[in-house]
Amino acid sequence: MEEISIEEIRGALSQLPEDMQKELLGIQQDVDSVAIKLELVKFVAELHKHNQGVDWETNKVKPRNITIDDVIEGSQKLFNFLTE
Repeated sequence: MEEISIEEIRGALSQLPEDMQKELLGIQQDVDSVAIKLELVKFVAELHKHNQGVDWETNKVKPRNITIDDVIEGSQKLFNFLTE
């Protein structure tokens, strides 16, 4: 069996697309934190609405207004938890 040199491996690796190179080398891909935060804002807003619906159905608690501060605070807590 023929031995493969480091230079041959480097050459083969350089021929691959950049995302494959990063994956093979174990380099973490860039994360779009803005897109993640926007998705978390949508998720938290829906969660607040859902929780209010559950409170109304189970305890007949009248829904209060969901403020942007409530949504941002919840989203930031979830983002911090996920990125620890």
